[in-house]
Amino acid sequence: MLAARDPQTGEALSDAEIRDQCGTMLFAGHETTARLLFWACYLLCLDPAEQARLRDEAQGFAAGEAARLSDLERWPRARQVLLETLRLYPPVANLAREAIVDTTVGAEPVKAGTRVWVVPFLMHRHRRFWDRPNAFLPDRFDGRPSPWNEGPYLPFGAGPRICIGAAFATAEAQIALASVLSRFELELDTERPVLPVGRITLLPDHEPIFRFRPIEGRRDAERVAA
Repeated sequence: MLAARDPQTGEALSDAEIRDQCGTMLFAGHETTARLLFWACYLLCLDPAEQARLRDEAQGFAAGEAARLSDLERWPRARQVLLETLRLYPPVANLAREAIVDTTVGAEPVKAGTRVWVVPFLMHRHRRFWDRPNAFLPDRFDGRPSPWNEGPYLPFGAGPRICIGAAFATAEAQIALASVLSRFELELDTERPVLPVGRITLLPDHEPIFRFRPIEGRRDAERVAA
């Protein structure tokens, strides 16, 4: 951020702008990653076979050895799981934008001052864009190098205002997920479904209890609140 320059004026960020950007990274990065990991763990509890595949991958390369972004390529399946989790449970369920000039969206005229709502939660589950849209299918992201700004997939927004922490959040989540799954089997301590609730971020309607069962040779199982 200290080295960033305005592409039009060449000016550097002011101290206040750097402070605000750091605050955004700390708050939004924490919230985004926490929600992403919660929903990923929930989905993996519902799909033990997928969880086992991720565990094999995580045990093949220890999270503590990850020192650079290229190391995350050692966990391709974890990345697919996280991208699919972001599709089903985008951190921000809807985005609002206000038109500053008269324009059109598709064939619809939009006058200046109109508030336009973009709803990733619906777009990510629309049958026009996705095969089996409500199913948890990480394979749909196999071989896709970077889905950001890709049509109907916008868990972090899109365009020049895409979330600044998108890459950071997913990288952090990969490391955290690999660290947990290499050591524990995850189980839900209830059969009650967890439903998404749209607030500032996409929250669960209740806080389920996860059971973290240590892999063979570790201490007894622990019950950990979500």
